[in-house]
Amino acid sequence: AATPTAVPTPSVTPFSGDVLIVTAEVVGGNLEVTAMIPRVSEGDGTCTLELVGTDRTLSVTGTEGKDVTYCGVMSMPLDDPSTTPQFRVRYESPSTRAESAVSTVEPAP
Repeated sequence: AATPTAVPTPSVTPFSGDVLIVTAEVVGGNLEVTAMIPRVSEGDGTCTLELVGTDRTLSVTGTEGKDVTYCGVMSMPLDDPSTTPQFRVRYESPSTRAESAVSTVEPAP
């Protein structure tokens, strides 16, 4: 009998880093987040802001810096700006895959 083989996950890139949230605030009903990936310097990756608990995402192209990749402002409208949104930022490129912890932003008073 044939030995069952493990089916590889679609992502061929190993997890290779953390995404750090630089700023996160709610401005005019929009969640606005910037982030960075330390020790990764490339301009061909995509930063994706994901609103946890929804299927909503928003992507921007990463910007290469010195020993860092920046994710510029990702702005996503919130259904209910008075709630505390939970979000994470993922980064993926041909050579790197990284993800932030789930973060929250306190609604402005």
